[in-house]
Amino acid sequence: MDETKATPQEENAPQEASRRGVKGFFLDLLKGITLGVSAAVPGLSAGTVAVAERCYDPLIEGIDGLRRRFKKNFLFLLPYLLGLLLGAIGALMGIQKGYEVAPFTLTGFFAGCVLGSLPSCLIELRKGKSAKEKLIHILVFALSLLFAAGLGALTALYSFSLGGYLADRVWWIYPMALLSGLIAAFACVVPGISGSMSLMVIGMYYPILNLVFGSSSIWHAGDGKVLGTGILILLLLLVGAILGLFLASKAMKVLLSRHRVSSFYAIFGLILGSLVSMFFNSDIYPKYQAGLPLWDYLLGAGLFVLSALGVFLLIRFSAKRKEKEDN
Repeated sequence: MDETKATPQEENAPQEASRRGVKGFFLDLLKGITLGVSAAVPGLSAGTVAVAERCYDPLIEGIDGLRRRFKKNFLFLLPYLLGLLLGAIGALMGIQKGYEVAPFTLTGFFAGCVLGSLPSCLIELRKGKSAKEKLIHILVFALSLLFAAGLGALTALYSFSLGGYLADRVWWIYPMALLSGLIAAFACVVPGISGSMSLMVIGMYYPILNLVFGSSSIWHAGDGKVLGTGILILLLLLVGAILGLFLASKAMKVLLSRHRVSSFYAIFGLILGSLVSMFFNSDIYPKYQAGLPLWDYLLGAGLFVLSALGVFLLIRFSAKRKEKEDN
């Protein structure tokens, strides 16, 4: 088979771009903004939102086809990329400000989004056909759960702070930044999984957020060495994210087709474990110790319920739309 030959889906993306027009460009830009917001909020899935907006498959094909037909696929992806950037920056700025005022409220909202995404994994779980398969599924689930929950606990107990390592230029922050970008982008491709949540699981979400936004960001450090190190970390995050998108567009097709059930057992374990790490990590644990106002806890509990319901309904709506399209 000729690898340079474009698939029908790849041909479709450039054709859509050529017929898009100004109105279509701004419509796709708005879709990109919603994808950016969902990618920035832990617990929300950009993949799920893309499915709901009926742009998931064209986006995956457009990304996968960049190597073969770069110009046409890039033009198709451009408004989505611009919107993604605008939406993510706006959401992250709001999250950074809001977390300073009401940390438990935001955590409750994020955790509700995570809980609401669980049905997307539950419907994929099936019992194994043999005792060996069942054992593998249990082990995958348990390890994923312990990994996600344990990372949050470790960052809390050891008070992990990315900013504290910038001036010292500890060597491991560079590969960690590259890996963080790759994991976040990879997770964004899977409907039901949140890229931001994956950063929270590995203890990198708020450190990266504070690196860019707020009074403690690298732009206010007044130290050229810290600024240079911070910019390098951001570049490594970007490189990791680009690699993650390309790898995910190919790897997820193989992984979910050959090991679908085991993959979703792992995803289910990560989601449950992340619920623990979101309420017990290096960012929020010191705030518990300092004391939070009662209204913060009450509002967080309310948003936990509302956001869980909202994400659940979004996923259910996406599934029904996809089912109608398939029929």
